[in-house]
Order: sequence, then C-alpha cells, then structure tokens
Amino acid sequence: MKKIIVTALALSLALAPTLGWAAGFRLQETGNAAQGQAHAVVAGVTDASSVYYNPAAMTEIGTYAAQAGFQFVDSNTQYEGPYSLRSANETFAIPHVYVVKNFKEKGMALGLGLFSNFGTGTNWPMNGPFRYEATLTELRTSTLNVNLAKKFGDKFSVAVGVDYMNSDVRYDSMYPFGAIVGSSVPDGITNIKADGAAFGYNAALLIKPNSKIKIGLSYRSRIKTKFTGDIAINNFPGALSPLLAARGIAGDDYKSSASMELDYPDMLQLGIAVQVSDRLAVEIDVDYTGWSSYDQLEFKFAKPLVTPGGSALLPSTSVTKTDWGNTVAVKIGANYKYNGRTTLRVGFYNDPSPIPGDTLTPRLPGADRKLVSVGIGVKATDNFTIDVAYARLVSDTRNVDNSVGAPFSSVNGEYKSSTNIFGATVGYQF
Repeated sequence: MKKIIVTALALSLALAPTLGWAAGFRLQETGNAAQGQAHAVVAGVTDASSVYYNPAAMTEIGTYAAQAGFQFVDSNTQYEGPYSLRSANETFAIPHVYVVKNFKEKGMALGLGLFSNFGTGTNWPMNGPFRYEATLTELRTSTLNVNLAKKFGDKFSVAVGVDYMNSDVRYDSMYPFGAIVGSSVPDGITNIKADGAAFGYNAALLIKPNSKIKIGLSYRSRIKTKFTGDIAINNFPGALSPLLAARGIAGDDYKSSASMELDYPDMLQLGIAVQVSDRLAVEIDVDYTGWSSYDQLEFKFAKPLVTPGGSALLPSTSVTKTDWGNTVAVKIGANYKYNGRTTLRVGFYNDPSPIPGDTLTPRLPGADRKLVSVGIGVKATDNFTIDVAYARLVSDTRNVDNSVGAPFSSVNGEYKSSTNIFGATVGYQF
C-alpha cells in the first residue's frame, strides 16, 4: 500500500489533469467510491477520501486509512458551423492520494490529501476557422491539503484545513500576420506559458441527528493565484523584420515575460444521507460554485511591441471579459450492500454552465451537463478495498452567436461535448 501511495504522489504532478469535466473548469474526479454515486457523498463519505469531500467525517473512519487511485478521462467536443470540427481526443489520468490518522482516544483526526479540483483543456486545429482565437488551451492544478478534525460527542464533528495549490497554464493561438501586413503570408504562432501557486483554506461539519441520518457541510475558499511566465510570437514575416532588428532580434520570433491572475472560485456542498435500510443508503447534495470570481482574464506583457504606425502587435495589457455566473448543481447518489464484501453504487447530477453566451469561446465551450454513474466496491480482505466506477457525462448542445474573436475569427456555431470517465481506487483501513 505504501508503494502505491508513493507512486501516485510522484505521478500526480506529471499527470495533473488538463480537462475540465464539471461546468466551468472545476474537476470533481477525486475519488471512485464517490464517483460511483455521482459525488453525492458530502454527508455519507466513510473512507479516506473524506479528506476532500468532508474532512469532518475523518473522525468516523478507522484508526488508519489510506487510498490511492486514478480516474481515466476521455473527452471530445464537436463543433458545427461553416465547418465541422472535432477537438483533439485524448485520454488523461487524474490521480488522488489520501492518508488519515484517527486519534480516537482524543476525538481528533489528521488527514493529508493530494488531488486536483481544477483543470481544463481544448486542442483545436491550427488551420481551423477560429485559429486566431484559440488553438491549444491547458490549465493544470495539483493541490496539497492538510486537515484537522475534532469530534464533540457522538453527533457532531468539525474540521479545518489548509490548501496549497500549484497551477500552470498554456494559452495558444495563431497570429493573423496577413491582416497586419496586408499580404498573403503564413500565420504566426502565439504561445503563452505561465505558472503560479497560492494558499487557500477549507472547513467542514458533520452532524448525526440519529443513527439513520447524517448531514454534511463542506466549504473550500477562493484561491487567488498570480501566474508568471512568457509569451512567444513566432514566424514573423519579412516585412516586419526591421521591427525586430530594432529590438536587437536577429530571428523571426519575439518573446516577452508575461503575467496574469486567476481567482479560483469558492465551493460549498451541503448534503443529507439517509440509511433507508441495513443495506441501502441514499444521499442528495446541493453543490455551489462561486464562478462570479472569474469575471475577466487579464494578461500583462513586460515588452509590448508597436509598429511605427502605432499598431500594437503585442499590447502591454490584454483583457478578455468573461462575466461568469455562480452555479448550483444537484447530485443524487445511492449505495447498496449486496453482501458483506460487495457494495453497488449509482448516481446522477445536473450541472449548469456558468458561461454566458456573449463571452463563450472555443477554449472552454461550456454547456449544461448531466452525469450518470455506476460503481462497485469490493472488500478484498477485512482491511483492503477496491473501488471501481464509470461515468458518462454529456453536455447540452450550445448555440453560440457572439462577437468573440472578431474581426479575425468567428466562433459562432454549435458545440457539444461528451466524456467517458473510468476509475479505480485501492484503499486500506483498520
């Protein structure tokens, strides 16, 4: 088990996800027992993934618990407009690792988690109709979370925690040099790469009014992250070579340092779990995401580039309005103990999109989404468990008619995404 955890820790940064499956760029793929019931577990979680879903529930599990696993995600987006396009279809692995130590005699528990709860990515052709607006987009995150929980009597537990989140971003497009120089020349290629890290916090409650009902509440704060990196504009045409030569640049590429800030949203989950019978438990959760924190995307460039005629090839500041709205998702999940060693799970959630139509871009063509999931958990021994889950996530068709990308590109048309998610987690508890 220790070897599995060490391996997952080592891989987590290398395999940090680049695709966002919940609405916006939030990820919910942080555990496979939870995935089996559509992540409706904030009240009923009973394993080491409580570090993420509800740290107050760490006081309810064994003296020691650990988990390590992955979700393998395969997604694509279909665009229909003047052309038919499909984004590059790739499979990504999203890792998670959790360790909990329960000090039962003190009514306290300490937990450590490594996971990713934000990420997004699209990869459109470099010769596509909106190439000047978007080609490759990636946002990767990896969060280290430490929690301390305290139990008060048999019916009430609280927890607080600290998050440290690393992020890196890739933001590419083609550059319309032909429109700048007024002749037919090859497109340029714009690449922005940056990274950053910041702290956040979280808190949670678990209430057990009686032996049949649990109520869970979990909150994670906004995390405001400053990114620093570089922008490169490659393949300058010969007509603009004197502009680069004046800067002492001999080739056809221009580079500048770049920076941006991203205010990741806060998240609040409230759930109630009911033990319907000795075998059947059902939970319903309400899940809030404060997407209004993402109202614009502003890049700053240290070395702007302006032609003698006053045209800004690279401005000092580039601002893109986003104006996302807060969302509330509803999740329903159930688990059924088939026998002493096997648990069956099923779940559903409806996740509305935070993205208004007038700011939607191909970088993240979000729409309302629905997820259906199934899963199975097996106790291989008294202490060793294996959880496997599959989920199908389908978005509504999003019709776009806006001015994003103008005057060089049009992003208007229909977008529809679908995702298959398969995962497995191994756990140990005593």
